[in-house]
Amino acid sequence: MNIKTLFISGTVATSLLLGACNNMDTKKEDMEEETKSETKMDNKDMGESKSMKEGMFKGENKEKVEGKAMIHDNKLMLKDFQSSKGPDLHVYLTNDGDIKKGKKIDKVDYDKSEQTFDLKGINTDEYNTVTIYCDKAHVTFGSAELK
Repeated sequence: MNIKTLFISGTVATSLLLGACNNMDTKKEDMEEETKSETKMDNKDMGESKSMKEGMFKGENKEKVEGKAMIHDNKLMLKDFQSSKGPDLHVYLTNDGDIKKGKKIDKVDYDKSEQTFDLKGINTDEYNTVTIYCDKAHVTFGSAELK
């Protein structure tokens, strides 16, 4: 196989994968199905933080994410939230957007402006960013730096 054909095939495959979050039609029932996040406690005591942090979302990778992320009293609240459509969007607590080392919180609705997630058992002081990530296409839609 020559290099040109390999390059074109790779480009087409990448485009299809990245387009999966925006162009995939899913049934309403699938979008409403909630995914329960598992909270695993370490053997050590994880001190829960009650500090208040907030930040504004910025879109990434040509995707739109807008609104405010706020952590207060062990709750993550999204206010005035909007995002590009995606079939498998989740909200994560991360450090500088690093999903692999982040904490998956729950499924997020791209078009629901007010959303609240329980953070009980999670030390929010360990994270500085709230990230919206499409698990299916492995694409970060946007992040909010917490201050």
